[in-house]
Amino acid sequence: MQITARIPLLIVTVMLLLAMANAMGQDKQFRYRAGVGFGFTFIPLAGNLGDTDARGLFVPSVRLDYFIHLLPRWEIGFMGNYELDHYMIVDQQIERDHALGLTLVGMFNITDHLGVFAGGGIEIETHQHLGVFRLGTEYSINMRRNWVLVPKLYFDFKQNYDTWSFAVTIAKKF
Repeated sequence: MQITARIPLLIVTVMLLLAMANAMGQDKQFRYRAGVGFGFTFIPLAGNLGDTDARGLFVPSVRLDYFIHLLPRWEIGFMGNYELDHYMIVDQQIERDHALGLTLVGMFNITDHLGVFAGGGIEIETHQHLGVFRLGTEYSINMRRNWVLVPKLYFDFKQNYDTWSFAVTIAKKF
């Protein structure tokens, strides 16, 4: 199956999960959390275009997250991030230009504030699409009127290289 055929399948899967959660959430037991944020991804094997050796590169990104609280300690979520840079993975000679990462994750809340998540998805980019496995943690800081500040630290294991990211999201609980 070509990569372009998988994107609609991923979108349909997310929509079905959201619809199921909405139908199950009629008893007001489930909460939704939608947020936007900013972060930095460190890519150890990357360099600026034209570099011949990898010194590592911090790439800024913007993000959009949406989580559905399913069970007392479990959530399912969609995490999207858009990188704001054009760089090269030096060892592999892979050019990356403003990549869009889309992942579907499951999260277990260890406490009311601390959660761990894991999931998979795809990184879409004009030169080469890559599969991604994401593993990370987040800490929710409650603010007024159901707003939450959520710092995250996560690792992305990709087909040809690995990255780690730190991001901060401001989110609203519904």
